[in-house]
Amino acid sequence: PVHRTAYEHKTVLKMLKTIPDLTSKLSDEHLKTLSKNLISETWMKGSTVAGNDGFYIILKGVAQPQIKVHKNKFEENESTASFIPQSFNGTIFNEDLRNSILAAMNPSSGGSLLRRWSTFGSLEITPETEAQVFSVVTLDDCEFLKIPAKEYEKLKLEKAKLENVQKLKLIRKCPYYQEWPTLSIYELTALIKWKKFPPGHVIVESGNIISFVGYINSGYCNIYRGVIGFVRLQPNKVKKCQKFVHMGELKERESFGEISVLLQVPFTCTIITGKEVEMAIIEDKDLL
Repeated sequence: PVHRTAYEHKTVLKMLKTIPDLTSKLSDEHLKTLSKNLISETWMKGSTVAGNDGFYIILKGVAQPQIKVHKNKFEENESTASFIPQSFNGTIFNEDLRNSILAAMNPSSGGSLLRRWSTFGSLEITPETEAQVFSVVTLDDCEFLKIPAKEYEKLKLEKAKLENVQKLKLIRKCPYYQEWPTLSIYELTALIKWKKFPPGHVIVESGNIISFVGYINSGYCNIYRGVIGFVRLQPNKVKKCQKFVHMGELKERESFGEISVLLQVPFTCTIITGKEVEMAIIEDKDLL
């Protein structure tokens, strides 16, 4: 990787963005990081390649999975290990060619071969006892690109570290937590999940107990309180009606829901998002 030019790094990144198994799990920024740590491997015909220590992309040659139906382990979810991108670096796969390759790779059609642009292996480090699940036998001299599982592990650790720092800063800047001990805030960060709400979403209605404590990272929420009023219909008749009065806003780096969750007290107001809101939440089941 250290010998690749900037243009070659961009080309590798472009190729990674065509792989559903990667794009469905990783952001563009994480793909960019991994693209700089890919290594190229060449294997002779008849070699057994154990895919339990990395995620492989076939650039040249044909390989045969060691099990009939090959699955690719990605974190804790399973997904199919083979794919054919529509285009990469000027190479266009027409419909007939793509269908013929897919047919060749489909076990039910009598074959389970992995060809150019197919993938196998695991981004998670797996025990050697499970190596056969992710292994292939080369039927030609093959060239692979490999994302080492240890590089993905480093990326996950760095991602978790950055997320914890972001959570810590967010809670620390909320007014009611500024005097809290750092250790206590660390305990909260372990419970936090990120969630986004669209504009106009009702977070909680007046009279209900909220199901989480929220820390607003971006956007804002409007606070409304229901007020009972009377409308004169005729000289001797009036009608009772309820109106919502805007009481204020919950802005970035503000929190809400602590009293409602901990004491199981209903909200006395209604909270509605003013625009898209991203917040860190701690669910009531994790606090009670």
